[in-house]
Amino acid sequence: MSIALLLRRGACLLGMAALLTACASPAGIQPGESGSAVTARLGRPTLERPLPNGGQRLIYSSQPMGQYAWITDVGPDGKVIGTTQALTSERFRMLDSGHWDTERLLFEFGPPAEITRVGLRGEQIVWGYRFREDGVWNSLMYVYVTDKGVVTRYHPGPDPLMEPRFQLGM
Repeated sequence: MSIALLLRRGACLLGMAALLTACASPAGIQPGESGSAVTARLGRPTLERPLPNGGQRLIYSSQPMGQYAWITDVGPDGKVIGTTQALTSERFRMLDSGHWDTERLLFEFGPPAEITRVGLRGEQIVWGYRFREDGVWNSLMYVYVTDKGVVTRYHPGPDPLMEPRFQLGM
C-alpha cells in the first residue's frame, strides 16, 4: 500500500470523525426535537433545572476548561423549545438587571469554571466563567457573590490560563 493511499485514508477517517463530532454538538439541537433524543445523542447534561412552565432546562457545559455552555429548554410536552449559547458578553449583561443569586447563576450560565475567595480575609466568593468575550478574547467573567449567595458585581478579565507565560533567563 502506498504512502499516498494511507494518507488519503487517514485524512478521510479524520474528516468523518470531525463530522461525527459536529453532529454531537449541542449547537445542532433543533426546536421540536424530543428531549429524550437530545440526551440519547449527547448524554447526560452537566446540569438540569426545572423551567417555570413545567419543562426542563438542560445545560451542557464545557467548563472548567472550555469556553461554552449550551442551554436547551425542553417544554412540558418533552419537545425542545430552543438552544442558546449561555456564555456570551451579551448574556452576561443580564446581570445588570434584577436580583441575582447563585441559584439564578446556575440556571442562566451553568456551573462556573472555578470558585475562589478574594479579599484580605476572603470576604467575597468569586465565580469565574471561561468564555470568549465579544466572541474574540479568551476571558473569565468574574461574578462576586456574598456568603449568602447574593451577586454584588461582575466584570470580565483576561483568562490567566490562556495568557502567554514569560520565562526569565531566556
